[in-house]
Amino acid sequence: MATAIREVGVWRQTRTLLLKNYLVKCRTKKSSVQEILFPLFFLFWLILISMMHPNKKYEEVPDRELNPMDKSMLANVVLGYTPVTNITRNIMQKVSSDHLPDVIITEEYTNEQELIASSLSKPSNFVGVVFKDGVSYELRFFPDTVPVSSIYMDSRAGCSKSCEAVQYWSSGFTVLQASIDDAIIQLKTNVSFWKELESTKAVIMGETAVVEIDTFPRGVILIYLVIAFSPFGYFLAIHIVAEKEKKLKEF
Repeated sequence: MATAIREVGVWRQTRTLLLKNYLVKCRTKKSSVQEILFPLFFLFWLILISMMHPNKKYEEVPDRELNPMDKSMLANVVLGYTPVTNITRNIMQKVSSDHLPDVIITEEYTNEQELIASSLSKPSNFVGVVFKDGVSYELRFFPDTVPVSSIYMDSRAGCSKSCEAVQYWSSGFTVLQASIDDAIIQLKTNVSFWKELESTKAVIMGETAVVEIDTFPRGVILIYLVIAFSPFGYFLAIHIVAEKEKKLKEF
């Protein structure tokens, strides 16, 4: 019996509260209209922003095998190396005579600083080789020829035709590296591995279908969501304060 009375009391209170809120909304038509129109206005802009900046969808990309290593990629290349020793001279002579006889012009530099200074006045087909010892070296290409960073992070939109990492293959970087490596191996062991190195294949790994989300429009949308529903909190706070003031006056 007590439970039934309590349920009736809760329902009566809820109905009375809803009726009271309805009457308040009817009496404050201006604020009620604002409470409805402001969120609708902001939601309209949210929809417009979403339509202007849709998510980028990319289909699945299969693996793609690149063309075999081609020595013609190094046509008219000017190859400078340092330091000049019997070992480095033999390595570069073997590269020029055995692997790249028609496409390489070699120049000798006494030190790395001289090579760098000379490269400033050279065209973009200049490549520097800095030997650290008899087996290790560094290749110095111009920045627009090979990727500047070994870590490449960018949108797939910029990789639709030719990814930046492929420049290592298309610029002749790999061919030159393989030629120098084989020359070093041949001088150390009297055995050539050029056929094995020349048969190296490169494959651009495929990617699954993805949806790329632009972070800036999403951030704007989140801010607009907060603004869109702020009128509800604003008018609710006004009604609560007004109710409290009314009770204080009655007290």
